[in-house]
Amino acid sequence: MKPILIILPLFISSVASAQLEKGTWNISTSTNAPFNLNLSSRERFKSYDFTFTPNIGYMLKDRWEIGGGPVLDFSKVRIKDNLGSTIYNSRNNSFGMNLYTRYYLKSNSKVVPYFVAGIQYLRTSATTRDFSGSTSSAKFHEWNAYGGAGLNWFVGQRSALFSELTYKGAWGNNGNSYTNGLNLNVGFRIFLGQKKK
Repeated sequence: MKPILIILPLFISSVASAQLEKGTWNISTSTNAPFNLNLSSRERFKSYDFTFTPNIGYMLKDRWEIGGGPVLDFSKVRIKDNLGSTIYNSRNNSFGMNLYTRYYLKSNSKVVPYFVAGIQYLRTSATTRDFSGSTSSAKFHEWNAYGGAGLNWFVGQRSALFSELTYKGAWGNNGNSYTNGLNLNVGFRIFLGQKKK
């Protein structure tokens, strides 16, 4: 048992950190980590927003990655009165496509910082029950643009955990609305190998 305890830290500290050479591929999946999953107030306001984004990336040059993949987003807002009856309810389901670019600041470390920028297209279906009790449904297009920074934590020669803090602007409802804010995404990335030499 003691040899294993001695060898394990040496193995962890000696694994190759970054597969960031030109011509390599990676696959990743991420989800948002929203700051306000449940907000309680006098009106009993609750909301959630869950986004799932699997991607495939390609190293166009050393440390410069481009990629994309599908986007699935589900959100809901519910407001209750003081007696606990729901007086407002809204649910959105979105499906679309994500395109991004990342630039890694270094390549030979277990922790690798990077910058990221991207755009997303979403097709959203929305259902709302307003304060008067009437229900309405709508479908619309939404465009998102985002930019920020992140960190890869290499946990193996070909795998990394990552977190990303981005600022996102969203144009929706056929250009009739705009929202923005900070997003924290967390995920897992697998590197598929080095280029052939």
